[in-house]
Amino acid sequence: MNINHLFEQVAAEHSKVVAIRFSGTEITYSTLLEAVRRLARGLYKLGVRRGDRVAVMLPNLPQFPIAYYAILRLGAVAVPINMMYKGGEVSSLLEDSEAKVLIAWRGVWDEISRSISVLSSLKSIILLGDLLPESTINLSKLIAESHPMADITDTDDDDPAVVQYTAGLSGTFKGAELTHGNISSNMKACSEIMRVTDRDSLLSVLPFFHPMGQTLLMNLTFCNGAVMELHTKFDPEKVLETVKSGRCSLFVGVPSLYKLLLDQVSEDAEPPEHTLRLCICGGGAISDEVLKEFEKIFSTYILECYTTSETSPVTSFNQWRTGRRVGSLGHPIPGVEMKVIDEQGNEASIGEVGEITIKGSNVMRGYINKPSLTSEALRDGWFHTGDLGKMDINGFFYLVERLGDRIIKGGFSIYPNEVEAVLYCHPDVSEVAVIGVPDDVMGEEVKACVVLKEGTNTTTEQLAEYCRERMALYKVPAVIRFYQDLPRTPTGRINKVELKT
Repeated sequence: MNINHLFEQVAAEHSKVVAIRFSGTEITYSTLLEAVRRLARGLYKLGVRRGDRVAVMLPNLPQFPIAYYAILRLGAVAVPINMMYKGGEVSSLLEDSEAKVLIAWRGVWDEISRSISVLSSLKSIILLGDLLPESTINLSKLIAESHPMADITDTDDDDPAVVQYTAGLSGTFKGAELTHGNISSNMKACSEIMRVTDRDSLLSVLPFFHPMGQTLLMNLTFCNGAVMELHTKFDPEKVLETVKSGRCSLFVGVPSLYKLLLDQVSEDAEPPEHTLRLCICGGGAISDEVLKEFEKIFSTYILECYTTSETSPVTSFNQWRTGRRVGSLGHPIPGVEMKVIDEQGNEASIGEVGEITIKGSNVMRGYINKPSLTSEALRDGWFHTGDLGKMDINGFFYLVERLGDRIIKGGFSIYPNEVEAVLYCHPDVSEVAVIGVPDDVMGEEVKACVVLKEGTNTTTEQLAEYCRERMALYKVPAVIRFYQDLPRTPTGRINKVELKT
C-alpha cells in the first residue's frame, strides 16, 4: 500500500491540527496535505511517472516531507541525498540512480552544479531559495501554481519507494532499494513499540536524508497525527530550550546528540523541569554513563535500537514487552528475524561472536545496479550485515564490533578507503592509513596516518583543507599525524591495529 493512503487518512482526520512547528510558524495537516498534492501535480507535469527516481537534497525544512510524500504519491521513487556531500559525490549518486529530477536547496547549488551538468538522465532541476539560475525551476512557485492532485497511485508492497544510499566496505556508494512494504511495516512496528499517538510531539533534529530521520521521525509523526517540532539542524542550546518548553514528548537521536545535550545542561543554569516521555537511540552504541545521566536529568527512559540503511532502517529494539538491557540491541521487532552465524554460515551458540544476519519485511530488495553485491549481501533470504555481534540466553542481541574498518561518527558510517582514496590523490602523499579513534562526543573520529614523499613539507592543515574541498565535512580527518613509516603485518599489509594502540 502506498504510504500516502495512510498519510491522507490521518491528514483528513486531523485537518486543523498542527503538523509542524518550525521557526515560529505552525503548519496544519490540511496545509501540509495541500502542498503535497500540489507538488505531486507539478512533478507530474514535469513528466515524473511511476518508477521514476527523484532525488531530494534538502535540509530539515517542511519542504522535505512535502517532496517525499509527493514523489511517493505518484508511485515514483525518492532518492534522499546527504546535504554534506560534495559535487563529485552527488554526481555519482545521481548518475547511479538515474534520477530524472533533482529537488535541492539553493545553498548547495554552487557546489554541485558543475559536477551534475553532464548528466543525461537528469531532465529537471527544482531549487528551493532565491535568485535561482534561469535553467532551474522554483520549488515554491511550482507548489503554488499547480492544482492539487487528488489521486494516489496504487502500489504493491514490493514496489520501490526509496533508494537509500550507503557506502560499502570498498568505500563505493550503493543504493539500497526499499519498498513500500519495507517502509510501511517498519513504521508500523516502531510506532507500536514507541506507542506513538496523536497526543505526541516529536522533537526532530536528525536529518531527513538519514533513514532514522525518515522512519522514526517523519513517517511516525505524519502517519500518527502527531506534531513535529522541527529543527533545521542540531543546536544543543536551542534543542534544550525546546525541551524546557514542555512541548515535546519524544526524542530520537544518535549517541553523540545525547552527550552534547548533557554538556549543554551542565553549562545551563536551569535544568529542564519538563520530561520527555521517551527517547530513542540508534546509529551506534551509547555509553552506560551517558544513558544513565541523561535519564536522570531529563526524567526519561532511553530505548536503544539497531539500524541499517538496508533494513528500512530498524531491525531490533529494546521493547516494553520484552524488557530492556542497557548496552544491548534488544530483540527483533515484529516481522523480523535475527541470528548470529559463524564463519561456516552455521548459527552461532549463545554468547558466541559471529556475523549478525537479518530476515524479514524490513529487508531491502537489493542494491540497484549492483547484482554481485546484492547476491553477496542477500543469501538464502537473509541479509548479511557485516556487523559482528552475539546473542545472550534471553534473546538480547549485542553489537561487538564492525566487520572491516567502518567508522561510526555521530551515527554516520565512514569507510577508511574513501578517505584514503582522496588523500592518495594529493601529490605530496606517499602512503596513508585511515582509522577510527574514540571520541567522547561523536563516538568515533577519523584519524589519518600519513607518510609524505621525501622532500615535501605539506602541513596537516593543508591536507585537511584538501579533504574539505573533496568530501563531506564529517568524513574529513579530525586528526592527521605524520609518520616516517607505517607498521605492517607479516604479509606486508598496513597494521591498523598497531596504529590504534
